[in-house]
Amino acid sequence: MSTNSKYMLVAERLSRRIKSGDYHLHGLPAERRLATQVGVSYMTARKAVQVLLDDGLLCRLPNGRLVVRGHSEDGPSQKQVALLAPAWESNEANHWDINLTQLRKQLDFSSRIVHYGHWDDPVIADTIRQFDATLFLAPDQTPADFTAELVKLDQPLVILNRDWSGFGLHSLRMFPPRMIQKLLDHLAALGHSRIDCFNVQPCGQVIDEWIGHWQLWGAKHQIPGELINEPVKPFTDTLVAAYSVISQRIRQGKLNCTAMLCLTETAAIGATRALLDHGIRPGHDIALCTTGSLRCEYLSPSLTTLEQPDPKPYLAACLEQALKPQPGGWQAPMLIEPQDLKVVVRESTVPDVAKSQTPLRAKLASETVHKP
Repeated sequence: MSTNSKYMLVAERLSRRIKSGDYHLHGLPAERRLATQVGVSYMTARKAVQVLLDDGLLCRLPNGRLVVRGHSEDGPSQKQVALLAPAWESNEANHWDINLTQLRKQLDFSSRIVHYGHWDDPVIADTIRQFDATLFLAPDQTPADFTAELVKLDQPLVILNRDWSGFGLHSLRMFPPRMIQKLLDHLAALGHSRIDCFNVQPCGQVIDEWIGHWQLWGAKHQIPGELINEPVKPFTDTLVAAYSVISQRIRQGKLNCTAMLCLTETAAIGATRALLDHGIRPGHDIALCTTGSLRCEYLSPSLTTLEQPDPKPYLAACLEQALKPQPGGWQAPMLIEPQDLKVVVRESTVPDVAKSQTPLRAKLASETVHKP
C-alpha cells in the first residue's frame, strides 16, 4: 500500500470518527497522538489531518490546537446529539438509540451514546456542555440540587422517560403514569375483584407515580389489592429477584389475587416463570399485565400491555426545538407525551382473546387493541 493511499484511509477513518461525535467530548488529540492511536507514522497522520482541514471538517486554532469545526465559530457544521445513558445494559437506551439513529438523515444531525456511571459523574455535565443537544436517560434517584445544576448549564437538554418539567427541564416520556389505570380497567372488565401490584425495580419518580395511580384507582373503584414492593439494590438482576419473590409467596401461601399489575417487563417475566413452575397458568388461573415493552408480544404467554407509541415524531419535535432555536426560545410544552394510549390485550389476561366476552369488555372495546 502506498503512502498516499494510507494517509487517505486515515483521513477517511478520522472523518467517520468526527461525524460520529467521537471527539466532541474530549477534543481532538495532536497529530503525534493521533498517529499512535491509528498506528501510522507522524507524517502520515499529519497529511491525513491536512485533508480534513482542507475539507472543512477541522480547523486549527492560533495556538496550533486542532478542533472539530463545529467547536469553533468558523462556519456551520453538522449538529451533534448525545444520548446520555447509564453505563449498564438497558433495553430502554437501545430503543431510544435506534429511533434517534433513524431520524439522523431527516433532521441532518449525527448522534452517539455517552455512558455515565452515577448521578454525580462529571461526564454528564461535560456531555451537555459539548454537544449541540443532549437526550438524557436520567437516574431515578437524584438529590434536588442535581436538577438545579442541569438548569444552570443552559444548554439544549431533554430528559427522557421522566417528568422533570417542574424543575424547569424539558421532558419527553412515552408512558404517562396515569395510563396504567387503563390496564386496571381491563382487569376489572374481566371480573377481577382483587388486583395486586408487583414491583422489584429500585424506587424513584416513575415507580412511585405508577404505584400512586394504582392506589388511587383501587380507592376510586373500591377494588382491594396488595402492594408487593420488593425493590432490589442497584446493579441487582430484577428478573431473578422477581422470580424469587413470587416463588416464595406461592410456597408460603401468600399469593391470594387473581390479577396482578407488574410495573416492569422483568417483574412480569419473573412472575410468569414462577407461576408456571408452581403449576399456575398465567391467563387462565391468574391474569398478568405490565406497563409496556417491545418484547411482550413475543413472550409465551404473550403479555398484555399498553401500546408502544412510535417515539420518532415526539423525538423530532424536541430535536427541532433544540437544534434550530426559534426567536423567543423553546416553543413546545415543557413536557411532551402522548395524550392517550390503548391497551393491547394478549394471552396473559385472556386465554383466547378473539372469543372472550364479558359485559365490561364490550364497553372498553373502542379503547382497546386486540392482538393474540
